[in-house]
Amino acid sequence: MSLLGFLWWGSIVLGAAALAWMVWLITARLVRARRDARLGLDQARMRRLFLEIMDGHVEAARQLNGPSRRARLTAEAILDIAGLVRGHERERLTSALAGLGVEDRLRRRLRRGSRAGRIAAAEALAVFPNPANAAALRQALAVARDPEFRVAALNALLALDQAPPLWDLLADVSSRGLQDSLLYESVVRAMVARSPEQALTVFRDPAASVVMRTIVADALGRSGDYRAVPALMAAFPEADLELRIACIRALGVLAHPAAEPAVIAGLSDQAWEVRAASAEAAGRIGLVSAAPLLVQALADGVWWVRFRSGEALSALGEKGVASLRLAAGVDQDVVRRAASLALAERGVSA
Repeated sequence: MSLLGFLWWGSIVLGAAALAWMVWLITARLVRARRDARLGLDQARMRRLFLEIMDGHVEAARQLNGPSRRARLTAEAILDIAGLVRGHERERLTSALAGLGVEDRLRRRLRRGSRAGRIAAAEALAVFPNPANAAALRQALAVARDPEFRVAALNALLALDQAPPLWDLLADVSSRGLQDSLLYESVVRAMVARSPEQALTVFRDPAASVVMRTIVADALGRSGDYRAVPALMAAFPEADLELRIACIRALGVLAHPAAEPAVIAGLSDQAWEVRAASAEAAGRIGLVSAAPLLVQALADGVWWVRFRSGEALSALGEKGVASLRLAAGVDQDVVRRAASLALAERGVSA
């Protein structure tokens, strides 16, 4: 075959392959669109039956018997409705669904099928306050490796008041690394908010790892419990950078004036991340005594520290604004720019 013929047949093959690929994509899209439309209709029908059950229509429960055998569809419909109703209507719905064996199907769905379906089943089981559901969630949690499913199971156990001890959860998260711990952030914060005393016990425990204490420090700040201030201040001088950052940020979120010594010390820390977090905390707490150090920080070698310091000064009221105006008139270009930017963001001229 000549070169021209080879190129000719090659172009034909490539064109046919491209055409076949486009046909496959269009067909797949049409199939998916039809499937999604059918799923939407089924979900709407199931939600309507749920509403009729809550209104006391017995016949609706009989009509629900067939569709309720689809565990994922049922779980997603339960999640849509359960968050909107409380009291007798919710009890009537859960009782009817339990009578149809929905709980059993959801428990089985925890161990098989797609990840999205298993997550929906775990979240839906939180609606049914049944010890068997809590046991199934704990069993699934013990063998699960997918972080998103684990978080869904933990949230369900938390809703059922059957969450594992905070120490066990933190030890597990710590073993998986700090990066994965971000997925568990909401669960840990909810557990700490429910029991700050337990969290403080874990935070002060010498056996707790740095990762565990770092996660707890963030949650203690979000808890709003001022009893955490002394513990966070005591832990702040420690060597680990992530823990120091977490402690100073938590103190800033708590915004208690008693944190002043730690914030003042943090403004002179060797790590720029700590200096930036300390400047932000000073602004949150309203530490006017930190104004001179914040003005000095406007000359910091790291832009983020200068920015946070300018923000903090602008949050300190008249004294902070006056300090920024003075800084905006100095000969040092870096300080002048940082102060002018902070004043401009506040809507005040230099």
